[in-house]
Amino acid sequence: MIKTIKILLSLFSFVIITLLFTYCNSASDKNENTDIITIGTFNIQWLGDGINDLNPRTEADYREIADIIKQTNADILALEEIENNKAVEKLTNYLDNFSYFVSDKSGNQNVAILYKNYIEISNIQEYMPLAVVEHKTRPALTFDCKFKNFDWKMMVVHLKSTSHYDSTEYLKQKSREIRSEQAEIIDNWVDSVLSLNLEKDIIVTGDFNDYPLRKTNATLTPLTSDPNLTFLSQNLVSCKFSYLKTIDQIVISTSALSRYIDNSIREYDFYSTLPKNKAEKISDHCPVVATFNVKKADND
Repeated sequence: MIKTIKILLSLFSFVIITLLFTYCNSASDKNENTDIITIGTFNIQWLGDGINDLNPRTEADYREIADIIKQTNADILALEEIENNKAVEKLTNYLDNFSYFVSDKSGNQNVAILYKNYIEISNIQEYMPLAVVEHKTRPALTFDCKFKNFDWKMMVVHLKSTSHYDSTEYLKQKSREIRSEQAEIIDNWVDSVLSLNLEKDIIVTGDFNDYPLRKTNATLTPLTSDPNLTFLSQNLVSCKFSYLKTIDQIVISTSALSRYIDNSIREYDFYSTLPKNKAEKISDHCPVVATFNVKKADND
C-alpha cells in the first residue's frame, strides 16, 4: 500500500512539473509566436538601485512596476529616469526573457531600453547631439531592431522639461528654446536616415516633456510639421493629470505607419486601478504602447 502511494505521488509530481514546464515555456514564447509586436515608453520617475534613492522603493514596489510592464504586453519598452543597470536589474528579477541597455551619461536620470530576448537589437549608440546643454540635457539612444519581417531604426529620448525649477519667465522660455532645439535635432536625424536610404521604418519614443497639439509656446513644431512623421500618441491624456495631454510620445515614419495596428495606441492607466499612494510610488507617468504588424513583407 505504501509503495503504491509513493508511486502515485511520484507520478503526480511528474505531471505537475511537466505542466509547469510547458506553461512557462508557452508563456515566455507566446509573443514570439505571434504576428505583432508592441513597442512603448515608460518614465519610471527616479528609478534607483535601492541605495540612497531620491524616490525610495521597496521590493514590493519593484515587483508592482514589473507587473505593470507585463500588463502592457510590451516587447520593447523605452525607459526614462533610470539611475543605472542595477535599477533595471531589480525589475528584471521579476520579469522573464528580458534584456536591457542603460545609458550612463546623465547622472541618475538616464534613458534605457528593455526588450524581449527574441528581438534582434544591434548598433546601440548614445546619440550625443541631443545633449545640447551640459548637465541639463540627456543624449538619446539609437539602435537597430528586427523581429520577423519588421526591421526599423529606433531612438529613445527624454527632452528638456519646463519645471518648477524654472522660477522666472526667462528660465521657462529658455527651457522651451532648448526643447525646440532638441526637437529639430531629432527631426534632422530622421531626415538623414531617410535621405541616406538607411531605413524607411523609424520609431522615436520617450518623454518629450510636451505634447504635439500645443497651440501656445509649442516646442515640438520641427517634428509635428514634418510630413514624414506621425504622433500616434497625440490624443492621449495624462493618467495622473486628466486635464493635461500626455507628454510621453510615440512618433513614427510614414513607412512604419503602414504596419501600425489601428487604434492600438494606448496608455496603461494604473492610477485607475491602484490606490493613489501606491500609484505614486510607481511613477507620475504611465506606460504608453502601440502595436505593429510584423507579418507583412519587408519593404526595404
